[in-house]
Amino acid sequence: MGNVYLSICIPTNGRIEILKNTLDSIYNNCTVDFSEFEIVLSDNSKNDELIDLLHDYKKYPNIVYRKTNCEGFLNSINALKLGQGDFLKLHNNYTAFTDQGLTQLMAFIKGEYVMKPLVFFTNLGKDSLKKYNSFDEFNSELSFWNSWSSGFSIWKKDFDKISNVEVNKMFPHTSLFLLQYSKKSYIKNDVVYFNNQEVSKKGGYDLFKTFAVDYLRMIEQATLEGNLSNETFNKIKKDLYFDFLISWYQNTKILKNDYTFQLDNIKESLAVYYSKNSYYKLVVWAYFTAFKNKFKSLLKK
Repeated sequence: MGNVYLSICIPTNGRIEILKNTLDSIYNNCTVDFSEFEIVLSDNSKNDELIDLLHDYKKYPNIVYRKTNCEGFLNSINALKLGQGDFLKLHNNYTAFTDQGLTQLMAFIKGEYVMKPLVFFTNLGKDSLKKYNSFDEFNSELSFWNSWSSGFSIWKKDFDKISNVEVNKMFPHTSLFLLQYSKKSYIKNDVVYFNNQEVSKKGGYDLFKTFAVDYLRMIEQATLEGNLSNETFNKIKKDLYFDFLISWYQNTKILKNDYTFQLDNIKESLAVYYSKNSYYKLVVWAYFTAFKNKFKSLLKK
């Protein structure tokens, strides 16, 4: 068996049909040698549905499956620990590859194999690679996207040094990411390698506390430790408010999509890092945006 360059590390719990689509997006018409990558499945579900599904994938020699009792998002760390490739790519089970996504990703990894920069995959569709020498500038450009688990990656030699550190239970990958401030180079990769599948009834946790409090507290701590500037912290906080929190208020409270997030303490959560009027401004902006989008859709008819 040749050198395993890439471990696609998938923490999973249920969503069997969605995971099947993701696996099929990797293996259908695959042009990458199976010896060069592996699929790592860390399963913390309470049933054996995934074991049953994997009977259909026995012909593939590079699937690693482990059952685990890891709680919640901490399963991400377990998935990374199971990976044996030189490059560990954390991967949501709903994140399918595009037709040439895996081939393009492998070519990118091989191209960066010597320098081993810290890489974050935004999937924003700008088809560009932006390189930075500063961790602070890198995070300023990434903004709150540095919280997205499917964008996270780490070289195994770097992961092995910090694999046992204490991590935030809601953002374990971000905990690891924020420890990579001493790398010599950083890459923001905007190329579209993935298609995110819609997940019904997504949620189960306090969305606004998780992002407006827990996540920002991590960014604040990195700032207090001198790894991020106050300017970057304030930019991330502003971007999170206008480009994430307003949108999610619209989706969950106004449009009432079938998500299962806890939404009881939005006002209190916003008051921790934002002004006392931030909740009311958020509600106004969310309704205004919803109305504008509705109006645009009517004009198209």
